[in-house]
Amino acid sequence: MATDTLQAPPASHQTSDSDPAPVERTAPSEVESKAAAAVTKAVGTTEARITEHDAKAARKIRNREADLDLREREAKLKREDREEKAKAKERRKAARATRRAARRKARLDSVRGAYTRTREYISTNAPSVYSTLIYVMAGGVAVTGQLGMAADRGWSPLFGIGMAAFLEGTALSMALTANQLRLKGERALVPTIATWAAAGFASAINYLSHQQEDQLLAVVLGASSLAAIIVWEVRSGAKHREALRKLGFIPEPPERFGLRRWVRYPRSTWRAWSLDVRDRVGTGAAALLARIEQARDAKAAAAREAAAQAAQWGALAVALAAANEAAAAKEAADRAVELAGRAAPRERRGWFDRFKRGAKDQAVAVVAALAPAPAAKEPAAAPVKPKATTAKFDEAPKAPRRAAAEAPANDRPAPRPASKNADVLAAAWAALEHSLGRWPTVAELATETGIARSTCGDWRKKHVDQLKQEAAV
Repeated sequence: MATDTLQAPPASHQTSDSDPAPVERTAPSEVESKAAAAVTKAVGTTEARITEHDAKAARKIRNREADLDLREREAKLKREDREEKAKAKERRKAARATRRAARRKARLDSVRGAYTRTREYISTNAPSVYSTLIYVMAGGVAVTGQLGMAADRGWSPLFGIGMAAFLEGTALSMALTANQLRLKGERALVPTIATWAAAGFASAINYLSHQQEDQLLAVVLGASSLAAIIVWEVRSGAKHREALRKLGFIPEPPERFGLRRWVRYPRSTWRAWSLDVRDRVGTGAAALLARIEQARDAKAAAAREAAAQAAQWGALAVALAAANEAAAAKEAADRAVELAGRAAPRERRGWFDRFKRGAKDQAVAVVAALAPAPAAKEPAAAPVKPKATTAKFDEAPKAPRRAAAEAPANDRPAPRPASKNADVLAAAWAALEHSLGRWPTVAELATETGIARSTCGDWRKKHVDQLKQEAAV
């Protein structure tokens, strides 16, 4: 903005040669005084106006400068604001670019990770993936056939889809239920039957609905329904077989012997295979079989214990009878020796002493011969001490001889040699003669000794005369 400055006009003092020379005045006149006062007043007024005008101009300049400064500041602030906004925009743009790059990288990493995981899963679970694809394809073929059948009969597509889902989904639902029950240790018989019934029904519908159009197509569509559930069942069983084996519901895999061993050693291989079949059972079945084996072993042990007790009773009865016979024979021999010693002449005393010692030795030999043989090494309970052992030998009954005869063959005492039969018969003869007061018969000898009647008769015929002579003496 331009500023106008009022300046007082300079006093013109024109001096030229043509002007007349100033007149010397000694005292100003009144007119001059007034003129000088007017001039002074005009000059003062002019200067005041000039000063006021200068002040206004200075104020305007200051205001203008302040306005310019304010405008410059505003422009600077606006410029800084624009620069800040531009920088913020650049930062936001860079941040958006960074976020886009991060999202792009994350998506790329996610895709790569998914691809890597998918590839690893496929490589690790190739049978499962392939079985799933086969199941999907088989189920798709079966559903396509059912939808085609619904379209041929003019049924609505919604009804056809529902029918296909019902037929194929029922079999799958029952298969999943059966697998869940098997993992819990149950038989899952009803879901398994329902699975195959639903699969067979779907297969029959596919086959019968396309049989008249194309026989081969009907067979393929019917087989697709069965193939889908077969693939599912087989793959599900193989997948959960390890879990079922850990739970003890199925046994370990069977042993393999190889074709060469079957050809070269068929008998031993067959026995080993039979042993593997017998022992390869689940935990529950093994527990039941163990209970059966324990019951069988307990029964066999009880039978062995009863047989051992019977054998011990028989041996005890035989030993008791032998002890009774030996005691009776010893008593009879002592009595015979005593009677013979009283009536015999002096010259025959030595023979009776020898007979007395021989009778004692004979009694000891009889007891040793009739002692029971040691029992077989079998675990058996300790036998109960019979009451008959507390009785005297001469008061023991004769029934144990029959019990010894009824004892098992392995527990019976060994048959006596023929050389000992004569000693036993002699001792029994003396005991019976002492107890009966007469000579015993052949039947009584056989009953007492357990020796055959023919042997007792032969011995009696050979030695009866000698016994009569000894008794007479």
